[in-house]
Amino acid sequence: MRLVPMLATLLALLAPGAATAGAAPAPIDLALRFQPHLFFDGGERWRPTDVDAFLAEPGHQFCTTSDLPDVCVPFVSPAQLTGTGSYLDLRGTRQDGLDATSPDLATCPRSLPTLLECDLGGRSVIYAHVTQGATRTAIDYWWFLRYNAFSIDLHEGDWEGITVITDSAGRHVRAVDYAAHSSVWRYADGVARLDGGRHARVYVARGDHASYPRPCRLLCHQTSSALPEGRFDGRRAWVANDPATCAGRCVRLLAQDAAGAPASWDAWDGRWGVVRSMLFAPPRTPAFQDRFRNPFAATRSGRRHF
Repeated sequence: MRLVPMLATLLALLAPGAATAGAAPAPIDLALRFQPHLFFDGGERWRPTDVDAFLAEPGHQFCTTSDLPDVCVPFVSPAQLTGTGSYLDLRGTRQDGLDATSPDLATCPRSLPTLLECDLGGRSVIYAHVTQGATRTAIDYWWFLRYNAFSIDLHEGDWEGITVITDSAGRHVRAVDYAAHSSVWRYADGVARLDGGRHARVYVARGDHASYPRPCRLLCHQTSSALPEGRFDGRRAWVANDPATCAGRCVRLLAQDAAGAPASWDAWDGRWGVVRSMLFAPPRTPAFQDRFRNPFAATRSGRRHF
C-alpha cells in the first residue's frame, strides 16, 4: 500500500520543470515580476522611450572631442559608439527642449496630446539589470527620456530609475532604492509603497525626472537638501502600469554579451547629449554609472514627508 505515495513522489520529481522548481526565475521574469509603477507629474511632457528605436531615428549626431572643434557625423548605428571622449548630439536645438521629440510625433499614438513622446503601442520601455547576491537580488531599473528641463538644469538625455532589492529566490521585496540627482536613497520602512506587494510606486519629478516614493504637490525639495525640486504630484500614471498595456513588452534587459558584460549601446562610455556645462552634464550610459556598478548600495534617509 505504500507504493502509491512513493510512485506519486517519483512522478512529481520526473515531471517537466521539477528539477528547477526551486531555482530563481530568469532575469527577464524577475524584471517583469517586480516592474515598478511610474507616476508622472501632471505637467510632465516626456516619457520613457525605447532606446533602440530612439537611436534608429534620423537627426542624431555622433561627436568626438579628439579634435578641436569637435567632429560630428550623422549617427546611423550603435556600432559607432566607441571611445570615452565622445557624445551624442541628440535631435533638437531649443534650450527648453521643446523640439526634443519623436520625429513622428504628429501621427504617433500618445496617451495625452500634450506629450512630446509617443507612449502607446509598446513604444514606452524601461530597462533592467539583475545582480544575484549571496542572500539577495538587485533588480536595477533604468529609463531614458529625451530631455532634462528643470530651472537652469537643461540638457539633452536623461537616464533615471530605481533599484528593487528582493530575497535571493526573487519572491519578496526587501527594499527599494530611489535614484535622485547624484544620490540613491533608501527611505525608512513604510515610506516606499508597493502595489500588490511587488510593484514599487515611483513619483517622477517634473523636468529632471528624479525618483521619489511619495508625491509632492507644493514647495517640493530634494531629499536631505534645501534645493528645490520639480513638482511630482503623480497625477499621470505611466500607461504600462496596466498589465494589459504592458503585456510583457514594457521591460527589457540591458544588453549583455555571452559572458554577461554590457553590450551594444550599454557598453559605450559616452554622454547622451551635448555637454554645455559639467555642472549639469548629460548622463553617461547606465553600465558606467555607480548605481549599475554597486546595485546594493544606497544612502539611508529618515525622510517621511514630501
